[in-house]
Amino acid sequence: MNEAILPTYLPAVAVTFTKKGSSKPIHIFRPYESIPIAELKQRADKEEIGALLQLGQRCFYGSLGAEQDYEAAYVYLKRAAMKGAQDAQFLLAAYYVTEEIGMYDRDAKKALQMLSIAANGGSWRAMERLAMAYRSGKGGAEVDHEQAFIWTEQAERMIRIYWQFYTQENFIDFNETLKELMRAHLRVCFMLASCHADGVGTVRDLDAALRCIENGEKFACKATGLAKIPMYAERRAELLARQQKDAARTEAAEKEAKKKK
Repeated sequence: MNEAILPTYLPAVAVTFTKKGSSKPIHIFRPYESIPIAELKQRADKEEIGALLQLGQRCFYGSLGAEQDYEAAYVYLKRAAMKGAQDAQFLLAAYYVTEEIGMYDRDAKKALQMLSIAANGGSWRAMERLAMAYRSGKGGAEVDHEQAFIWTEQAERMIRIYWQFYTQENFIDFNETLKELMRAHLRVCFMLASCHADGVGTVRDLDAALRCIENGEKFACKATGLAKIPMYAERRAELLARQQKDAARTEAAEKEAKKKK
């Protein structure tokens, strides 16, 4: 795993205020989703990277007060990507995936190239998408199990980095971001366990698959405060059943070998 990959940019807007009766300033960070669109545009005029990214996302999806406008989104996302916003590069790849956007012809190879740039910039979204592409041989990628495994590992690691960033004590109102990260971690954790269980890009190892599930559940339980999470228990049971079948086959093979002797 290449642990040198780190996010080139993580959006959070700084807010400074002073409590009544105190001269000491307090610094907190909030999501750009909390900023009204008029203020975002003012910030974007000053080339503020987070404002550019957020406006691009709002125009792309038609959300939070913005009408869906792929051309406007492209302008904002391109400016944000040029300043190092890896998730802007991730969204720009979509312009070459679907003709519904109507700006470029479908070009799976170009989309894959842009996803790779975003992933190497630290986008867990791009990492997850690359892992799926290399495992399935879709999205402009040829089947490459080694790359599928590598990017699955990277995505799991990167989600933990994002989580650590957004759960800092002075980060406020990032609940939706954390929910998205938790859902993504579940998906990626299961993908990683599947790689180990099926021998996709790595040696088939059900013990390693079970460790992935165990580590994933520990992370999720610590993050949510839950004692157990049913989906992890179900996946663990499936893997244990496969282990038992493997053990039974091995035992049967050994008995058969002894008979032949």
